[in-house]
Order: sequence, then C-alpha cells, then structure tokens
Amino acid sequence: MRGLLDFLIEEKRKILHVFDMDETLFHYPDPKTEAKIHVLNSAGDRVKSLTNVQFNNHKLEPNHRYDFSEFKSSDVFAKSAHPIRKMIKRLKNIQRRNPHVEILTARADMDDKEKFGHHLKKHGIDIDKVHVRRAGNLDKGTPAERKRNIVSNLIHKHGYHEVHLYDDSKENLTHFLSLKRHHPAVKLVAHHVQHDEDTGDTQVNKAVANHFDDEAEHGGMSFYSPDERKRIRENS
Repeated sequence: MRGLLDFLIEEKRKILHVFDMDETLFHYPDPKTEAKIHVLNSAGDRVKSLTNVQFNNHKLEPNHRYDFSEFKSSDVFAKSAHPIRKMIKRLKNIQRRNPHVEILTARADMDDKEKFGHHLKKHGIDIDKVHVRRAGNLDKGTPAERKRNIVSNLIHKHGYHEVHLYDDSKENLTHFLSLKRHHPAVKLVAHHVQHDEDTGDTQVNKAVANHFDDEAEHGGMSFYSPDERKRIRENS
C-alpha cells in the first residue's frame, strides 16, 4: 500500500531521478583496468591520460585533443566497472515506484550497446527501462555544462515539477542547481555521492534549491562551502 501511495505521489508531481554512472553507480578499484581518456598533442602523441574524475575538470591546451577510445569500449567497461551497491539499490527502489528514472553519463555512445547493456543488467539495471543519456555525444561545453543542458531540455519537454541528480562531481551538481534561474518553479535536489574505496562505504549528502535566489536550502550535511554557494548564485 505504501509503495502504491509513493507511486501516485511521484507520478502526480512528475518527479525525475537522474543518476550519473561513473563513480556514482559504478566504481573502478583497479587503476590498471580503468578506462582512461587520453590527451593527444597536435602530432597525435599521447601527452597525458585522465581518469573520469580528472576529465570532469580538465581544460585542453591549444591544439590538443581527446582520445575517447577506451572510454567508449564496452569490453573495458565490463572488465573494470564494479557496482556501488548502495546506489544501485537506491536506483532500483526508486524505479519501483516511479518510472521516471534515467542515467546521465559524460560518456558518448559505447562501441557495443548489447555488451554494455548486458553488464548493467547483471546488476539489475535494464537499459530498456532506464534510459542512458550520453552527454559525450554533444559537441560543445564541459561535461557539467552538457549535463545541465540535457536536464534542462528534459524539464522543458516533459514538464517535471521536481528533479533529483545523483553525482560524485560537485561541478556537475553546481551546474545542475544553477538551473533554478531558468526553471524557478521546479524543485532541484542535488545528491553528492562519495564512495570510499578503502572502506567500501558510500555517503550521500543533499542540497536543495527551493527558491530563485536561494543559496541552497540544505537537508542533512551540506556539501557546499560558502564560496561554492556563491558560485551557484553567480552561475544561475
């Protein structure tokens, strides 16, 4: 009965839950097998290799470009991606009462959709029911800007009243909360996910932007410093 009530409430309010993939649903405990984004110079020589976390805030130097071949590999993903069980459980629990659940990754299209989907399904995520949106397919902007634009388009298209984003990147969450200026009637809830490789513990802290000029009304422990809150307002 409680599950049906939750479903009716979320359906009536049109609530969307969006989960990042890397370091939010899956982690990569072995640096030797983790997919890297390589930085190439103008001659095509590799000058640096970045993890997913490093890529989120990396700035390309002039005449440099990215090589995403490993990041697109379904084989590499299947071999290296380990589930963050607490977050996958949360995704599945939400999906039971609300069909509006999606994954939003900084990656572009994987090279083998079937193999990629098979690996997710082993952990209970069916990509036929949970849409995987790929910010890496967009041409312009940082990963945070691309994710923000995708969420904004979903709000416009489907008329969501409330949106939750679960992500390990503060940069992504900051850009997400800045949507309040463009969608003042929509409740935006940012969930900062931190998985500890040593202990296996996963912490999720929350910030809620309820008002147009909000610094961020916080539930639980705030994960934003005063300077970060100022940036949210300035970027709105």
